[in-house]
Amino acid sequence: MKTVSPSVHQPQQGSRRTFLRTGAGVAMVAGVSAGLSLPALAQAKPVTLKAVIQHRNGESYKKWLWLQEQVKARTQGKVEIEVTTIGELGLGGTEMLRVLKSGVIDMAEILPGYVAGDFPMIEACDLPGISTSFQQSRRLYDAWTENVVSKNEAAMGGKIVGSFCWSTMFMYTKFPLETLDAFKGRKIRVFAPAQARFLTALGAEPVSMTTADVYPSLQRGVIDGAITGTEHVKASSLWEVTKYMTNVNIPPMGSYVVIGTRGLAKVPAELRGVFTDMYKELSDLGWKLGSDNDQLGFAYALEKGMVLTKEAKPEWVPQLTRISKEDILPWWAGRAGARAKPAFNEFLAPIVGYKLS
Repeated sequence: MKTVSPSVHQPQQGSRRTFLRTGAGVAMVAGVSAGLSLPALAQAKPVTLKAVIQHRNGESYKKWLWLQEQVKARTQGKVEIEVTTIGELGLGGTEMLRVLKSGVIDMAEILPGYVAGDFPMIEACDLPGISTSFQQSRRLYDAWTENVVSKNEAAMGGKIVGSFCWSTMFMYTKFPLETLDAFKGRKIRVFAPAQARFLTALGAEPVSMTTADVYPSLQRGVIDGAITGTEHVKASSLWEVTKYMTNVNIPPMGSYVVIGTRGLAKVPAELRGVFTDMYKELSDLGWKLGSDNDQLGFAYALEKGMVLTKEAKPEWVPQLTRISKEDILPWWAGRAGARAKPAFNEFLAPIVGYKLS
């Protein structure tokens, strides 16, 4: 049995200082020494965009390998992407929109639940109880992205390159979930305010903490369960500290790849369309990798002897949907402002089957 939490961040050569340094002076000296003129050197040097991601765990990271390869190929080597994690830069994720707007980084993974404090409208598709399937969540994301999120570049700090999914969010518990009443009095890890409200409605006590703190907190009995994605069965060794893995209609956690306004300005004007043109390809790949994470997580959980409930029990769905419709969604709309309710009713209500009154 482990005594410390496995890190969700895989160290890589480099540091905050290294990542933020352009290295232009070194390249210039080397180029002049080789006999290149300064104009020729400037023309030959590719634009390097600095991207910040959450971690390199699971299948989802593969989209960045694809993106790096595609951008380099489609720009004929004139633009490249350099990737580092929030852990390597000492960031937490909640500040990502602000950091992106500042121009300190050029691209980023934006998690709606993390940045909802700065842009509440972004969180609609991740609200607990709103979706009952992976496929429905993708439809919600496509509609909301096209009609709402992509039209708020000022709030996002740039253009959306694609949406993606980490995996389906499951409830990992030490105790069996025979009924929803089993939540009463239990301490459960959450990572978004909407999840906290959802758990409170079920009688649980929500505890906000980072992914890195989940394992030791479960191990020491600080919490009784946690909400997180299927990739963490293996990546965070949750099978060692929980027995039950249960679907309670918390949607697959979607996110966005965004290129900042200042980052895009670094790209030659004739090449900027590369980033918007690949939206569908990147999104299709990003959601497929999220589904792959689910399948691998299910297989690993069963291999390790966990009790897996892949779909929310039918008798639970009415109560979970009611909490979402009557509590979570009105609360979200109040935070998100006057445009939230009409936007939900126009773009998401046809998919979920009910309107906000």
